[in-house]
Amino acid sequence: MNDGHASSVFVSNNGLRDHIGQAQVLPYLSGLAARGHSMSVLSVEQTADRGMAGLDIGTLNCHQMQRRTGYGRLADRLLVAPRLARRLDGLVREVRPDILHCRSYMPLSSALNTAGRHGAKLIFDMRGFWIDERIEGGMWDPKGLTGRLLIRHFRALEDRAYAEAAAIVVLTHDAKRVVEAQPAYRGAPISVIPCSVDQERFGVHPALRAATRTELGLSTDTPVILYLGSASPLYRMHLLYRFFDAVRARSPEVRLMLVGNHDAQEHAKAAARHGVTLAPGSLICRRVAHHEVPAMLNAADLGISFRIQSPSSLGVSATKVGEYLACGLPVASSTGIGDIRRIIAEGENGMILADDSDAEIDRCAARFLSGFSLDRPGIKARSGDYFSMDTAVGTYDMLYRDLAR
Repeated sequence: MNDGHASSVFVSNNGLRDHIGQAQVLPYLSGLAARGHSMSVLSVEQTADRGMAGLDIGTLNCHQMQRRTGYGRLADRLLVAPRLARRLDGLVREVRPDILHCRSYMPLSSALNTAGRHGAKLIFDMRGFWIDERIEGGMWDPKGLTGRLLIRHFRALEDRAYAEAAAIVVLTHDAKRVVEAQPAYRGAPISVIPCSVDQERFGVHPALRAATRTELGLSTDTPVILYLGSASPLYRMHLLYRFFDAVRARSPEVRLMLVGNHDAQEHAKAAARHGVTLAPGSLICRRVAHHEVPAMLNAADLGISFRIQSPSSLGVSATKVGEYLACGLPVASSTGIGDIRRIIAEGENGMILADDSDAEIDRCAARFLSGFSLDRPGIKARSGDYFSMDTAVGTYDMLYRDLAR
């Protein structure tokens, strides 16, 4: 296009129906389409999903592949890469886009090769340091043959993307500095776009808080600590258990709410291995649709994001943190996680756990119970610009316009 608008093919290994698809991918793509860009999408969906039925895709030109999650899952993983390459090549031949926009690492091989063949400008929307996350989370063993091969394969793709991409998108300013220092990096413009949040959908709603707490059987003065998302190896659940235990020592009526795919018995067993007893009555486990998450967040008093501190941490912008803050929910976070110190000022938007010591956990537990979380509208106002979906879409829009010239 020559009017400042671009034609783009966006490829993602995340389905539009999953939490990331609905919280992050669809809002960005719909926002770009609303600003005049022609958006085609190729996503990899779960086999149980019902196509695009029920999703508000507007003018998006959506295409999907499906992957297996049960029987045949391992074999399907070996076949998904060539299948994706064929589908992406066919879509690019049909659309002839200005831009090929690749989300994260899994589609990167197909995106690099297809962009090179068809002369499309590649955006490497890397999100985080995915290879390091896989290693640090114990999913890839650098000492094992399979792990070494996977790491070597994706490192080579990462270097190619640093060298060949027309633009790179990262989640944090810390990550931008890391990429700029890589030997393979050749000076492509780097945009920082944190995981953003719909500030209207995720808001401070006292009436919703009261109704949700009533539904959950909580009194108005029961403290509620909330954890949103999976209990991934990258998240330090043992710190959550210890923190909850420290709060409970001061306030026995406190409850721990786990929102996502959680099992109370499994958490009780895991906590016991760290010397913490979690009684069933102290836990609330809820699996809810994405549109119901704001109700859970409004019902809580503190959101937790304790993540491992590692090389990949500098590239992390946790969606859960943005959603907590958008609902005015103060955050307790580990230190050394992306731009977390820019986001959370002690006593303003939450608190940062400086280390794993009992004394530090005890300090933060006392801080939580001191009432610092009362100014929920202020928390939302202070964090809104950083996590604004409109700001994120605006940054993508400027990037698209620059590449369309």
